[in-house]
Amino acid sequence: MTEREAAQQQRITELEDRLAETQRQLDLLVRHVFGKRSEQTTPPANPAQMDLELEAENAAIESAPPARPAKAKGGSRKGRKVRMALLPESLPVEESILIPPVVRAAPEKWREIRREVSERLERIPGKLIRQRLVRPVYVSVEQPYAAPVTTPAPPHIIEGGMFGGKLMTELVLGKYLYHQPLYRQAKGLEWESGVKLSAATLCQTIARLADAAEPVVRCLAQEMWRGGYVQMDLTPVRCLSKEHAGGSFMGQMWVTAVPGGDVLYTWDRSKEAVVAERIVPAGWQGLLQTDGGSELGCYLRGGKSRDKPRTDIIRAACWAHVRRRFFEGAQAGCKLCARLLKIINVLYRIEDEARTAGLAAEQRANLRQRRSARVLRGLLRRLNAIIRDQRPQSPAAKACLYAKGQWDGLQTYLRHGHVEVDNNSVENAIRPCALGKKNYLFIGDVGAGQRSAVFYSLLGSCLRRGINPRDYLHWLFERLPVTMPKDHPSLTPAAYAAAQQPAAVEALAA
Repeated sequence: MTEREAAQQQRITELEDRLAETQRQLDLLVRHVFGKRSEQTTPPANPAQMDLELEAENAAIESAPPARPAKAKGGSRKGRKVRMALLPESLPVEESILIPPVVRAAPEKWREIRREVSERLERIPGKLIRQRLVRPVYVSVEQPYAAPVTTPAPPHIIEGGMFGGKLMTELVLGKYLYHQPLYRQAKGLEWESGVKLSAATLCQTIARLADAAEPVVRCLAQEMWRGGYVQMDLTPVRCLSKEHAGGSFMGQMWVTAVPGGDVLYTWDRSKEAVVAERIVPAGWQGLLQTDGGSELGCYLRGGKSRDKPRTDIIRAACWAHVRRRFFEGAQAGCKLCARLLKIINVLYRIEDEARTAGLAAEQRANLRQRRSARVLRGLLRRLNAIIRDQRPQSPAAKACLYAKGQWDGLQTYLRHGHVEVDNNSVENAIRPCALGKKNYLFIGDVGAGQRSAVFYSLLGSCLRRGINPRDYLHWLFERLPVTMPKDHPSLTPAAYAAAQQPAAVEALAA
């Protein structure tokens, strides 16, 4: 083969690789826009056989199709029982009795033998009321020139504010939990009750509420960083600003969470590593679980200069991000990615077994050392072989290179039983913000970013702890005006949940 033919052949190979990569990206885009987001795969028919095949390294892995759930049977009588069970007895009842016209005409000629009762769940739109507080002022009859007396006005979270605590709670829930912009809420209040409120008035109210609740969020953050294990991630949010070209810029919500505990949002203009340095307290020691993002990786390496590495922080990587690379390759038809994806699924199956058995942290660490470590050794051999034999631009090689780059962090969870296998807990905590972005599209100004972070932190922590956000906010807005700053730790969602437990036990006993 001449040099010209060799060059042409090399050029053809490069173009084929580029075309395959473009097609793969197009398939991912189509799936992202129109397809399912789920990354679930069919479980193997015999998990024990899978372990044997990993040791052999040459046997094929076969999986059985998932069994279809049995179709629920039921007639109208059973349907009525299920419907009645869904309607709690505590709901108020509005009863209507329908009497036939012939009976109303001559009731003495008819005798009732039974009643046919049917119930439906109905909703009455919320109504605004004027809550008038009257405080009579008195003067003494015997001392008419003495100072008059009156009952002090009860403290309010916004002194001189025109909104009650329950209405402010609904405004916060509507904006940060149900993702309704304030101008839409104002229009809804106008349609329901005829009260016209400007969006500016609602914005000012939200701003003052966020300022009042921010000390509670700081207490929440202090409690979170007292632990030794934290997950961290960030998500972009567009923000309006006249200072930037185009009238907006892409800000960042930095999200910190403890699995099964609170979540903390921090708003910042930038995604640089210095932001993480401000969020993580100086001198904190522990495990920080992150994905393979460059921002947090740069922070852990000591910044751009890499002269101040955080040796007191151990990084745990995320297996979900690694798995996603192989899942996308398998969806594109790569058999090597499909093979490695099934091996990674074995790691998740081991975690499911530990979770189902309710193992403690030490027991889970022993299980991982006994079973997961063996899977990782076999997986590493396959990664090295694929990187050696495949083209660097192939989907399998790209996924393997990413996994190899995260390998030290990916093994951290083997030694620490309380560490999760992936970062999905903090990923789930980001969902409220991600859903809100689809609705309101952007944040109105830079200050609104931190206000959003305050309420996302409180509401997200309530949801993760199984607390009713409406009850908590109403409780918080009542107690904030009468609580000293030193007692703000008693107003966090964790403190509220602890305070509600004795009441729940007493109610159950009664």
